[in-house]
Amino acid sequence: MAKRKIIITALALLMVACALIATRIQLDYHQAREGLFLLKGKDGAWLEVTDDLFPEESDRLLWGTPSSRFKQVVSVGACEAANRPCLTFEWNEATGRGFVKNIYPDGRKLLICLGRFLDSAGRMTSGLFLGGNLPPGDPDYVVFNRNETGMAYYDGQRYFHIWCNVNEGILDAANTPIYPAQWQFVSSKVLENSAFDLTLFSSHQAMVNGVPVRIERFLYYQTGDTFITLVTRFTNVGNSPTQFTYVYGDEPWLGNYGTSRGNVGWLKDRIVSTESWIDTRRDTFAGMFDYGNMLAGESHTYTGKANFLEWQPASRPDQAYFSNQFGRVAPPEKQVPLYSPDSRVISLEWGPRVLPPGQSFSFTLAVGMAETNAQTGFPVKPDTHLY
Repeated sequence: MAKRKIIITALALLMVACALIATRIQLDYHQAREGLFLLKGKDGAWLEVTDDLFPEESDRLLWGTPSSRFKQVVSVGACEAANRPCLTFEWNEATGRGFVKNIYPDGRKLLICLGRFLDSAGRMTSGLFLGGNLPPGDPDYVVFNRNETGMAYYDGQRYFHIWCNVNEGILDAANTPIYPAQWQFVSSKVLENSAFDLTLFSSHQAMVNGVPVRIERFLYYQTGDTFITLVTRFTNVGNSPTQFTYVYGDEPWLGNYGTSRGNVGWLKDRIVSTESWIDTRRDTFAGMFDYGNMLAGESHTYTGKANFLEWQPASRPDQAYFSNQFGRVAPPEKQVPLYSPDSRVISLEWGPRVLPPGQSFSFTLAVGMAETNAQTGFPVKPDTHLY
């Protein structure tokens, strides 16, 4: 009888221990099937088990093994660049995540990661939103190389950070932000896939002032280009009009991930070293340049990499600016330098706009990397075919 009580007690203790362990192990299934990864737990958990790894989680990685055996993606595999650029990509239609990689004949590479990041609140993003890293099983994946995230450029020796996780979203009538990770992800699809042209699509829905708005995004890429073209369309699918502003911007940490030092603005005819408004009627593009800002005590010893945003005049932003923080620009007479060590930003805004029921609004952007003229040292924007 005593032995039986001991066994029953031991089993009870084992069940309690198993229940306790179960409450301290978090299973986080992303539908990615990129492998098996064990992370240091958070929010009271001891351990997190997941099937993918985003850059925001890499500092918690304890152990992991990538595997592509079970994942379901539309893809073009590794390519051998001979005498012309070649394209490889992956897109998971179920999760709305993937990447585009362009390999040039001389070994240079352009990486464009899409929807593979957690936002500032730790929420997963699905859809055609620039940001994140390559999947862990990709041959170019390096877990702690943050320069290799968002849009990144490999010159044959190292990666340079071109764009970070994009800061975009809807502001409702009360100026409350509704970020892409808060939108309902509806679907995504590869619409075109050839050796030279790639077209991706993602669809979402968000409640804006209590009114349902459908958001559709198309991404176009041509092999060899150093930019992507994004078309974004909003449709009021409710029964009442709704007011919103759309914001697209970034503190790109151009050149090297994690720092804005050296970043200044640039337009077609000048460098911008202070917080400034951009005249979107006069200019059709703007970008940042890792050049060094003498007004912030910096010399011209930075990487020289440049990026750009270009808009069609017919759907130009209502306002745009360079600043040290989102949502605020110093008056011109103040001449406040772009000095922030980690938050020099470029931002575009459409609105406020009122969208009646059944009506749509759309805009087109080219987002990419600019070259630098070897003789003048000034950035040169590629032809984006937006005109």
